[in-house]
Amino acid sequence: MLPRMASSFPASLFATQVDAARYYCPEQPRDPLALEVVCAGWESCRPDYELVRSAFPWLAVELVARGEGSLDIDGVRFRLRAGTTFCYGPTTTLRIASDPKRPLQKYFVDFAGRAAERIVKGGPLGVGQVRQSLYPHELVEILERVIVEGNRKTELSRRIAGNYLRIYFQKLHECPDGAVREESPRSLASYLRARAFLEREFQRLGRAEDAAHELGMAPETLCRLFQHYARTTPYQLLLTLRLNLAVDLLLGTDLLVKQVAERAGFDDPFHFSRVFKRRVNGMSPVAFQRLYRRTSTLASLETGGTVSG
Repeated sequence: MLPRMASSFPASLFATQVDAARYYCPEQPRDPLALEVVCAGWESCRPDYELVRSAFPWLAVELVARGEGSLDIDGVRFRLRAGTTFCYGPTTTLRIASDPKRPLQKYFVDFAGRAAERIVKGGPLGVGQVRQSLYPHELVEILERVIVEGNRKTELSRRIAGNYLRIYFQKLHECPDGAVREESPRSLASYLRARAFLEREFQRLGRAEDAAHELGMAPETLCRLFQHYARTTPYQLLLTLRLNLAVDLLLGTDLLVKQVAERAGFDDPFHFSRVFKRRVNGMSPVAFQRLYRRTSTLASLETGGTVSG
């Protein structure tokens, strides 16, 4: 059963080909200069879902959470799947359709105000543009909060909902430029396979070139994939994964620095120390570990705990 719309919101602007939905629709925008959420929602679309628009009163952003489909926006066709997000406005022509075998589940936010225009005009997702996130759950969580916080109906609900929308556009800076067109590129599948491999095997892999060899691709190809989809390099990902593990080991074990370096996949403890110092506020692994232990000791004493050793 679908929730009743706010009386001031035209019901004709909602799609009817949905099985379930949740909406947040405040009565009226209050401040023409501020970023105002006019309406937001989540919809579970039917297999025959189709939405065609050539005019719309506000700016809007949509995000596919699950399922597949197609999008025609200003004459350009894109494939829709989890993580696809797009923006449109009053003069945009678009058609959204579900794949009958994998119907869409999607979020939308309609918004207005002078600040809204500035966010879209200078942001990572302009009117008529499409982006593809490799981590759709992060974007889903943000738009879910727009609906939840808005429906709390407190004095600050409208402002909080608008702030979450701002965060959404900021988060889109992490999405790769461009979007996946109607044809599904093999390059994305190759990138996802390579990233999963690096995340699983980073402790034993010596170099990014070793990873490329085991993946059966040229090192240059692996670098291009990461630069395109993640705006980083395989080496930087390996380094980040190793340092994250090293921090966990320094904080959670009594291992020596050279043992931490070896466990995290660094061949040379001196190289590990140099990299760690460069990436962690100029602090060496030893200094970092001592600071943590001293802080833990003081916290324990302040709360009446005992410290051994």
